[in-house]
Amino acid sequence: MSVLRGILAPLPVVAVVAAVLLLTAGLAGGVWVWPTAWVFLAVFGGVSALASGLLAVLAPASFAVRQQAIVAEPAKKQPLIDALGLLFYTGCILAWLAFIPLDVFRLKLAPPPGQAVQGLGVALMVAGLAIAYAAIGQNRFAAPTIHDQSAEGQQVIQTGLYGLVRHPFYAGMLLVYVGVGLWLGSYAAAALAVGFLIMTLARIVIEERYLREHLAGYGDYARRVRGRLIPYLL
Repeated sequence: MSVLRGILAPLPVVAVVAAVLLLTAGLAGGVWVWPTAWVFLAVFGGVSALASGLLAVLAPASFAVRQQAIVAEPAKKQPLIDALGLLFYTGCILAWLAFIPLDVFRLKLAPPPGQAVQGLGVALMVAGLAIAYAAIGQNRFAAPTIHDQSAEGQQVIQTGLYGLVRHPFYAGMLLVYVGVGLWLGSYAAAALAVGFLIMTLARIVIEERYLREHLAGYGDYARRVRGRLIPYLL
């Protein structure tokens, strides 16, 4: 049952992504048959389902913590700025997804990438998903929200990917954004990943301020592991 639950968990996200991409392509771009998007959705959904299924079996605590909503229960004491920020971030992702077919079929802000660049997009997306899911598997406290996890015995995770950078999940997702934009044929969408980078860095500031105040040993960990997203650089 845990395997099936894990496999099914990403399907609502995949369904929303599919709806935004395909409906925008049809309604705004006049294109109702978009094979590239269908292949992307099959690969994105398949990789996500496989990784989530493995997570549910191999790291059930990590899987469970990711099933929380982006607005935590009041008892968890989520900072208001985090709740509002996550809602805004989600809205930006939906708008970005809608922008991709709009750019590919109507705006055409840049020439379409060639097959080699699209192949690079595939590799970046798959690699990004692998990094993100591995980061979740290595940290059973990697909840979607910033909140009090002292009752769950939260501690600083500093091994595996967390020994290289402090926020490997975010690093993986940024690769996903760039990869998706290139794969679906929009240089402009890939470039807009800079916006996600800025928002991610802003959230890291908020998250790390909270962790320094509420999680023993986080300050020492941050001084030892200097990279937030890229070792020694960022």
